[in-house]
Amino acid sequence: AATKMLARVGLQDRLHHRPAELSGGERQRVAIARALVTKPACVLADEPTGNLDTQRSREIMELLWRLNVDHGITVLMVTHEADMAAYARRIVRFVDGVVANDTLNPNPAGLHDAAAAGASMAPPATEVH
Repeated sequence: AATKMLARVGLQDRLHHRPAELSGGERQRVAIARALVTKPACVLADEPTGNLDTQRSREIMELLWRLNVDHGITVLMVTHEADMAAYARRIVRFVDGVVANDTLNPNPAGLHDAAAAGASMAPPATEVH
């Protein structure tokens, strides 16, 4: 099961590496693979792109999107990063523990950025709290 999950997150070639030998983005992918082993209906992602560079952040967001679209897994993401929140279809913003905004995002980020870069990235289905 672990090998299959590592393949799902694109780390099949890093199976025999120790954590210290992995990049921050690879460690984040391992965390996602660990969460997938139990075949969850929902993945809770708390700051999934924290401490990652822009490229690795986009890769993680694309991976979360694929989990939703390809495998039907709901992704609930918490972030303080507005550029990562912009990937979501629905954004719920809290201020002092109270819902300040609950909006559907008709034009999630990544769709236009990916098209401009020639990539095949679509917006992930994440909710931001």
